[in-house]
Amino acid sequence: MRKFLVPLMLVASIGASSMALAAPSTAHGAIQSMDGKACTVTLADKSVYQFAPKCDFSKLKAGEKVAITYTLNGKVNQASAITAG
Repeated sequence: MRKFLVPLMLVASIGASSMALAAPSTAHGAIQSMDGKACTVTLADKSVYQFAPKCDFSKLKAGEKVAITYTLNGKVNQASAITAG
C-alpha cells in the first residue's frame, strides 16, 4: 500500500502545481500600442498580451488605462479579456 501511495502523492502534487501556474492573472496599466493584425496589446510597462484572432480594439485607444485577464502560455501572455478602467 505504501509503495502505491507515495507515487500517487507525487503525481497529485505535480498536477496541482501545474494547475496553479495556469490560473488567470490580471494586469493593469495604460495602453502603449495595439496591433489589430497580430491581435496584441502592449502596455506602458512594455508587457505584450496576445488575444484570439478576430480581435476588435476599435473601442480602445492609446493611453487608456485597462485591466487585462491573461494566462501564461509558455512565454506568451495569452489574454482572454480586456476592460477599461
